[in-house]
Amino acid sequence: RLAIALLGRQVLVLTRGTREGGLSDLSMCFIHWGLFELPSLNLDDLDFPVVSITGGRLPSDDDVAGLVKKNCLLAEALQRKYPQSDFSSIVEDMNDFQVDPVDLDEFLKGLSLKENGTGTHFFIAPANPEIQAEIERERQTQTKEFSKFLLGFCNATFCTDTPPPFEPSFRYWSSDLAYEELIGPGEFFTKEDVACGDQYIRGKVNEYGQFSGAVRVYEKEYENHVISWGKGGGKPTLCGPFQIEFSYLQGRLRESKATPEKYAEISRKLDSIAGLYVYRDGIRILPYGNSDVDWIDMELRRSKHAGYYFFSYRNIYGAVCLSKEKNGRLKEKAGREGFQKDKAYRQLKEIIENLFLQLAADFFRKEAEFGGFFRERKAELDRLEIARRSRDKQVGAKRKKMAVALDAFFQKTSQKLPETEVDALRLQIYARMKAASTMENQDKAAEELLEAENEANSRLNEIRKNYQVAKPRGVGLTKQLQRDWAAYQQEQERLEAEVFSPFSKEISEGLGDMAEEARLYIDQRRRLKNLIKQVSDNRESKVKSEAAMLEKTAAETRRVAIDTAREAIQEFRNIVKKVETEFAEQDFSDISPQYAEAIREKYELQIETVGQKNTESLGRVREMLTGISENLQRSADVEYLDVVEAMDQELQELREQADTDAELVQLGLAVAVINHEFEAAIKGIRVNLRELGSWARASDDLVPLYQEIRTNFDHLDAHLNLFTPLQRRLQRKRTLIKGSEINHYVRTLFTVRLKRHDVELSVTQQFLDSKVHGFPSSIYPVFVNIIDNAVFWLKDIQGQRYITLDFSGNAYQIGNNGPAIHKKDMEAIFDQGFSRKPGGRGLGLFISKKALKKEGMDLNIADSAGKERGVIFEILCPEGADE
Repeated sequence: RLAIALLGRQVLVLTRGTREGGLSDLSMCFIHWGLFELPSLNLDDLDFPVVSITGGRLPSDDDVAGLVKKNCLLAEALQRKYPQSDFSSIVEDMNDFQVDPVDLDEFLKGLSLKENGTGTHFFIAPANPEIQAEIERERQTQTKEFSKFLLGFCNATFCTDTPPPFEPSFRYWSSDLAYEELIGPGEFFTKEDVACGDQYIRGKVNEYGQFSGAVRVYEKEYENHVISWGKGGGKPTLCGPFQIEFSYLQGRLRESKATPEKYAEISRKLDSIAGLYVYRDGIRILPYGNSDVDWIDMELRRSKHAGYYFFSYRNIYGAVCLSKEKNGRLKEKAGREGFQKDKAYRQLKEIIENLFLQLAADFFRKEAEFGGFFRERKAELDRLEIARRSRDKQVGAKRKKMAVALDAFFQKTSQKLPETEVDALRLQIYARMKAASTMENQDKAAEELLEAENEANSRLNEIRKNYQVAKPRGVGLTKQLQRDWAAYQQEQERLEAEVFSPFSKEISEGLGDMAEEARLYIDQRRRLKNLIKQVSDNRESKVKSEAAMLEKTAAETRRVAIDTAREAIQEFRNIVKKVETEFAEQDFSDISPQYAEAIREKYELQIETVGQKNTESLGRVREMLTGISENLQRSADVEYLDVVEAMDQELQELREQADTDAELVQLGLAVAVINHEFEAAIKGIRVNLRELGSWARASDDLVPLYQEIRTNFDHLDAHLNLFTPLQRRLQRKRTLIKGSEINHYVRTLFTVRLKRHDVELSVTQQFLDSKVHGFPSSIYPVFVNIIDNAVFWLKDIQGQRYITLDFSGNAYQIGNNGPAIHKKDMEAIFDQGFSRKPGGRGLGLFISKKALKKEGMDLNIADSAGKERGVIFEILCPEGADE
């Protein structure tokens, strides 16, 4: 009653049960809870009528109205008996109650009380307005504080392999046409989530409180592990035998064996619905399992010593599974508030608390009997995570440094600084050579010309060096860096072919021309010898510099390796001395053999722990250095750093692909939801428009208004069909797409934005006359995407802004006079995830090109070499398109 009354003031109850003689008749009762709130009434006064419905049918709206009328008469009679109370609002509510069970049964489908249907149905109206407020609060906060009470209502995950008797559903009907599922599948813990837990326990507790079952610590399984409860005194427990199953997720990702995606998914669930649930015959007992109800005081104990008690209630997901047959002594309180805290409940609580204490003692404490694997695996996961983070930090810094260098390079080349520097050098060298050619002393003049050439080559090498970017070895590049690196190499080739090499050749030829003109003798042997020496000296300087750095690094590596070995030996010697000292101070008189054995195991464990740790760490260092040594000796074409770089490259690409795929999935789900909502809303509007049409035909005054609404709706409906990618496969019939129709479409869609940003849309007659056979859902979105981008880049342009639509050479051309696309971005602009727009996803042009290619079309950028402004996109159509 309390739960139903919370949902609304009035309830119609329909119920039919199974009896020994077969099905009972359907019983119907109506209650207004406001009657219970009047202080002057006695319960004996509330004689609610109950009506039987025979023949296996549902009550009609007339049957319900008749029952409500009887309740109104009851309220009126009570008003006369208790004139000091006000029943008017109650009678008003009753008169407003309109429920037709037959209509609702046909509309909602699902569970039914028709014919042989059994069960109990509650029809509550009006609904408590707080429910809608809670739903809206959940939407805004992205939490499940309200609807979580229905999550896990039936047990389909823990201690069972059979499906639940029914599945709870919480549907929010924002209109009569569409509803929203507030608790979808997978929101509660699944069997897959249980399997992904780092620690897992499943077993049975017998009638004496003894646990027997399986324990899994990371990947290692311990079968038939037994934990006794010492407070039973050999007597059967009052709470009875039960089953328990739970998983535990480590508090930090680096300590977990779960994948980052699965860890994040389970962690999100734990944040709102973590805990140890209680089920009886598959139905949840509240409030056990609520994250704010730590009914076994786990966090209280853990706050005293986290390492000793280990388990955290916030990281547990599992259940205690009971049955009425075996656990009948556990009595529930009224109003679903949990069990009565009697001796049976206290026994249940103590048994479970003892189970967790002993599990921590057996597997997860430092001195735990079976704790070796847990400590080793946890330490290994920690080490790997620290290594991964260190690696990510190192390569991240190198990638960032490379990205900054490439950006600086492209900024300089876009400003034509290499050409400017070479031109300045040319003027200086020619001036020096000109002055040398006019010297009277021919030997000095020839010497000066050669010095001028040497200076030119030397300074040219400095300019070259200023425009060189080193690619870090052993580092995988992001897609963006790969694109930038490819563009850098192309630009380097251009600079060498068009700027640096021609200048060097020009200086060489200029020297010969000036020497001939001044009739100076140039010793070519000496000249070439100087030039070759200049190159060799420059290269030798670089080799010596690299060799010195290598020697320094090798010396530092040797020093660190030796220090590591010495520290490991010293640490081991220290623990041995410590054990020897403690052993010498130990009094062995009058001790039992068992105690002596315990002392031996304690000291051996200390020595073994330190020895094994240092042996493994030194082994890792040795293997690392051996790998480098072997690689240097082989001098193989594929070096160690090449392998690391290839693996890092693959990892980086997989990460980026995973991020992009996740984004696409989210977009797809969002589009699916929007598509569903639009379909439902449009369907309702169509129905209402048909009804409005019949009224309009009966009234001349309504006809213009109806026609205006109808025209606008048809236009909107056409737009929605075009903007529904998920419906593409449902519209596989090619149609004739006219340029004039595309023009009308984009003008209607962009008129307001074009006017706001003062952008002119001009269309050629060739475009208007064009005709292409294709799918509107493939072609129209491409125009929308390109024009949308064009408006964005045009809005900051000074002066006239325009977008042009043309058709030439079997291709649509969409141009604008905005900023030109940099050469390095020409190919990258169609890559998934690439965008220069702030906050852009880099999906529009990628999807457009991909969609067009599937239809035998393509999307490219027209050649605009040398232009500082403007860009033209071309949609290439199949041959014979303009027919």
